[in-house]
Amino acid sequence: MRWIMRSLVVVAVWCASAVSLAENQDDEKAAVATLEGFFAAFSVEHYPNPRIHEWITEDFLIFEMGETFDWPRFEAFLDSAGYASWLSTDWQFSDIRVSVTSDSAHISYVNEGVFVYADPENAEQLLRESNRWLESVYLIRDGDRFKIQFLQSDNVTQELTAISAEES
Repeated sequence: MRWIMRSLVVVAVWCASAVSLAENQDDEKAAVATLEGFFAAFSVEHYPNPRIHEWITEDFLIFEMGETFDWPRFEAFLDSAGYASWLSTDWQFSDIRVSVTSDSAHISYVNEGVFVYADPENAEQLLRESNRWLESVYLIRDGDRFKIQFLQSDNVTQELTAISAEES
């Protein structure tokens, strides 16, 4: 009888652990999907995107280039750079590490971004800007999904290349 009780306890603990692990993996996937959704929402192909607020909190902050931006200030920065006229933006994430709690998540990752735009000093010439950032985001749970509250971005490499229209 003791053996049966112990076996039942072990099975119950194992089942609870398996369910918890599955829920944690689902939360990790949801957090990464939020990160990807955010970058898709503000890609040049969708800019300006009124749906950006589906991905960020009202008190969203980004630390970028030694500056602190809320979303309106970051949007003004993008506008001043002529972002809406860029030809393409592409981000690829690697080395993704996710940590999830019941009401928040943290993701650290490497972001490789490639942008194509006209040279501001010579509109006939296209430029390809390749960047590598070390980034992290803090997300909070909002109902059944996550939203980004904070993004820390450190640009570690940047390369600018003149290209032809065929190369874009």
